[in-house]
Amino acid sequence: MHIPHSVFSQHQLDLLMWLLHINGIQDVPSVRTMKTLEDGLQKICGIETLPFTGAFGHQYCMNSFSDIIRQVENSGGQLNEAYQARRWLKEMDPTQLTPMIRLHGQDFFIFEPALLSNGQVCMPISQSTSVLPPAHNILGMFLLLLHLSYSKQLGIENSHQAGLLLEPWTLTNPHEGNHWHVLANGAYVYGFPIWLYCDDTSGNVSKCWNKHHSFLFTPAGLPHAAVHQEYNVHFLCTSNVAPPLEMLDGFVNQLEAAQETGVWAWDCVHKEQVLMIPSVLALLGDNPMQSELACHVGLRGKYFCHVCNVKGHDTQDLDTNANDETLEQSDGGQSDGQRSVRSAGGELVSGRKKGKGKETMSGNQTKIKEKMTSTGLKDTYLKYFINGMAASCKRQQGSSSKQEALDVFIKGLPENVYSPVWHIKGLNPHADTPVEVLHTVLLGFVKYFWRDVVNIRVGKNKIKRELLEAHLSSFDTTGLGIPPLSGHTLVQYAGSLVGHDFRAIAQAAPFVFHGLVPQECYEAWVALSKMIPLIWKPEIEDVDAHLTQLEIAIQEFLARTACWTPCWFNKPKFHILLHLPEHIHHFGPAALFATEGLMVLHYTSMQITPTLEFK
Repeated sequence: MHIPHSVFSQHQLDLLMWLLHINGIQDVPSVRTMKTLEDGLQKICGIETLPFTGAFGHQYCMNSFSDIIRQVENSGGQLNEAYQARRWLKEMDPTQLTPMIRLHGQDFFIFEPALLSNGQVCMPISQSTSVLPPAHNILGMFLLLLHLSYSKQLGIENSHQAGLLLEPWTLTNPHEGNHWHVLANGAYVYGFPIWLYCDDTSGNVSKCWNKHHSFLFTPAGLPHAAVHQEYNVHFLCTSNVAPPLEMLDGFVNQLEAAQETGVWAWDCVHKEQVLMIPSVLALLGDNPMQSELACHVGLRGKYFCHVCNVKGHDTQDLDTNANDETLEQSDGGQSDGQRSVRSAGGELVSGRKKGKGKETMSGNQTKIKEKMTSTGLKDTYLKYFINGMAASCKRQQGSSSKQEALDVFIKGLPENVYSPVWHIKGLNPHADTPVEVLHTVLLGFVKYFWRDVVNIRVGKNKIKRELLEAHLSSFDTTGLGIPPLSGHTLVQYAGSLVGHDFRAIAQAAPFVFHGLVPQECYEAWVALSKMIPLIWKPEIEDVDAHLTQLEIAIQEFLARTACWTPCWFNKPKFHILLHLPEHIHHFGPAALFATEGLMVLHYTSMQITPTLEFK
């Protein structure tokens, strides 16, 4: 009765107790006793809901990040889990990883001198880089640390002595040792990286639900078999008024507090209290959401990739009469939220020359927009305050009145006007936003190609349509782990399919499309179907060999697509795919950071039945 997904009302509890009593069940507790027990459980292991007033003035509530962590169970060449990948092993800030090891009853912490059995002194600095020997004997270590401590007390930034550059030691207090060593007071200390996920719910029948942004997270240290199980996906907050970056600010406040003092939790393996150090391994979401979190201008911009510096053509350099009938018809005219023709760089192309924007009262709005276009950066958190500055003096007359209004507005600004994403320690929002394979591949390439088959290759040809439906319905799915296909449903409702439908289509495509589509189209489908299993491979025995094979498959897919029609490359996802091998190397198998399981809980946590609108 205490599970949030099955909350009982007072009337339902009364009915349940009555049914038990009528059937002769003994020792049935009263409703009052049940409520008392529930209140006790809430105090012991409940999750506190914290109210926030965002920097934009919106009010929202967020589940306590620390309370959720307290309830989480500690559960070579191979690359199966996130902790085996390069980001966790070699790139994360060592102060956010597990900072200790217990050997023979003694705790050893990073950034603390340790005496080796051979008499040498070493200093562990991380899990991946085991030791750093700054001195070869105890006396040398002592003199070095003493000098660094003394230099810091005198305010000396650096000094040259015996030809060496010495700087003040800031990683630990030489008198106390590692910060976590002091806080743990003999307890275990563990790093706790998470996958942080954000997405929006839209397209529902009831307008009161349009549109909610929600934050969830999953412990990144979980094995891949458990990472998408519902009870491992933890809900943080949702709001239909507060935008993502405003809510992210509330999460970052909790994260910074938890990183400063740690989170005490019960370790069910060692049967004792342990101290957890939370951190964000990566930001997950669809491509538009990742762009917003990374302060990126988005897929429509000239710099349409938030990971690299790839650049599209300027609008004035393009033939504005270009038209792509194939893409417009196959994607319903709404690819990636776009309704007009794109350049090869993902930039919108209009038939009319763009006029000069009207200057605002502040005189800087047009310049700011031009700067966003020329750099590919767009901080929507900062933009809120910039727009407020412009609006504050818009109706004022005279320079002095405008300046006075601006001064009043500036005095009311919060301490930080930049996106809170830059306050997440150890996170690079451009590099640490891995390719989202659900929206990029299944709801991207497979969706595009499938709509092309149904709307153009088959079109209104009744014979071809019936033949395609028959091929799908008669396709033997034994061994694929999926139910039989309904050809009529997949064809009739081609514009309303979801991820698992496209996953099934991708597996069946090489067998059911033969003879129904042009040869170039068919070869592109075959290349796509060969690439998908490599992307979703959950366990990688040899990461180098696998990534080589995946890169070849990606290049073959792009080449076959180009031979079919290069117009497909108007869609930015064909470029985004190129970053996937590097992200697998950094974060582990793509199945770890796929968002299918997160999306399911995203909707069920709000207890609604959504009509999904995938981007």
